[in-house]
Amino acid sequence: MNLTENINKSSKFYGIIYFVFIVIAIALGVMYTNQLDYFASEKVVPNPVADTVKRQADLPFVKGIISPPVDVKLLSVRTPELIEKGKQLYINSCASCHGNEGKGDGVAGASLNPKPRNFSDLNGWKNGPKFNQIYKTLHEGIPGSAMPGFSNISPEDRIAIIHFVQTFRTDYPPVNDAELTELDKTYSLMAGVKQPNQIPVKLAIEKVIQENKQIEDKVKILAASIQNNNTDSGAVIFKRITGNIPRALRALYSNQKWNENETEFVNFIGTEPVYSGFKTTVYELTPQDAASVFQFLKNLFANNKV
Repeated sequence: MNLTENINKSSKFYGIIYFVFIVIAIALGVMYTNQLDYFASEKVVPNPVADTVKRQADLPFVKGIISPPVDVKLLSVRTPELIEKGKQLYINSCASCHGNEGKGDGVAGASLNPKPRNFSDLNGWKNGPKFNQIYKTLHEGIPGSAMPGFSNISPEDRIAIIHFVQTFRTDYPPVNDAELTELDKTYSLMAGVKQPNQIPVKLAIEKVIQENKQIEDKVKILAASIQNNNTDSGAVIFKRITGNIPRALRALYSNQKWNENETEFVNFIGTEPVYSGFKTTVYELTPQDAASVFQFLKNLFANNKV
């Protein structure tokens, strides 16, 4: 057998092998396609997964009540029981933003601006770190921030939270009788506190939407009035020191303590101005310019019944 015959035989052999391989590949492809059709048909139906999510019915309407009188002087004395109670309340209502150790590093507070309060730092508190000042924050919240008021919990619970928060440092300012007297006078703790009504969540959402719409309508009116005013020096200066007029007006609308006097106004616009819609040029205002802007805004809000 010569070389040519060997090559011819090898070619025939590999040709047959190649043909068989092609046939097998086609057969496997057909089988795979049929399997896809089978699983896509109604022949295979996955077992349904049971819905195990527990859904709570909407809150019922509950009329507010007068809570029992609170002896604030007695509760101002820190006890292990109050600290433990405050700890549980803190974990449930505060730790998600302020962190388990009170450093303002909670998961829910990561994207907030301004950042949640770091209770291990006594500097930069909006209302202050004293006993009565923390109570004010817990009761009223901090407008313009993500800190809500907890007026829905009892005064005793708020005081318990204060005691626990003050365990994050050993040098919180000590409480005195004058502060406690003022605290009682402000919130009528010894006389009993009226707890707010509880309303269904759906109704609460509707009210919030309605209130926000009313605010936005007011803001649009005020903004248009300011934009069209090029003669009043207060309006001109206001436009110069604001980076976002609607945002600045919302901030002023949400916390009208600035309306009390010029000092409060200057303090307000000087606290995180960019966040509130102002420019950092507010720090360059002369006393005369600040007075001019204050009087303009005071009249503007009064004339528009804001």
